[in-house]
Amino acid sequence: KMIDQVDQNPTDMYKKPGETAQLNCSHNIQDYYIILWYRQSENQQMQLLGYIYYGKANLEPGVTVQMGGGANQGETSTLTTDELSLNSSAVYFCAASYHSAANPAYFGQGTKLTVLEYNVTAPTVKILPPSSKECKNKKKTLVCVASGFYPDHVSVFWQIDEVTETNGVATDNNAVRKNESYSITSRLRVSAKDWRSRTFTCTVTFFNGTDYKQYSDSLKGAAGKSI
Repeated sequence: KMIDQVDQNPTDMYKKPGETAQLNCSHNIQDYYIILWYRQSENQQMQLLGYIYYGKANLEPGVTVQMGGGANQGETSTLTTDELSLNSSAVYFCAASYHSAANPAYFGQGTKLTVLEYNVTAPTVKILPPSSKECKNKKKTLVCVASGFYPDHVSVFWQIDEVTETNGVATDNNAVRKNESYSITSRLRVSAKDWRSRTFTCTVTFFNGTDYKQYSDSLKGAAGKSI
């Protein structure tokens, strides 16, 4: 049996103010024939925009988007926003639903839309070595700082000797905005032994409006150094 799933595309989208954005949602769930659309603006609760039911759009009061297409299995529902403004920037989610509350709604993974205020700018990535204050035989903390990017469509991953490492990784939940750009920090804690002998790479994946590009920095461990 295929996994019940809801697909949204694109995953990321940049637009200029005044342009039009069209988001797409489809699902493969039998007997589900309602698509709900939601908007989650930064630091806000998810807001219902409306839903498609039997091919008809039902918008919430005051919502100025168009919904089209179908909500049945294999059909595509669209959400279109004209005359985008900066506050149209949000993550948009769709969910496939059934008329009975006893059945779960299935959500898509979201489309992150940014209406651009500044030029798209790629990150600079730098790994800072462990502080010499961290005791000799304790764990070491490497800090990866990505900065100078706009907007904040990024993800971060670490590799040790070219193998992706998820243990001991802590990445900021959100990039921090300062003036016209963002920065984000990720930390990797490793044993003193690993720090002495291995190579560490921090990679930031950045959406540039067309493609996902990767920017990295690497640091060789402190072989023979006494930190």
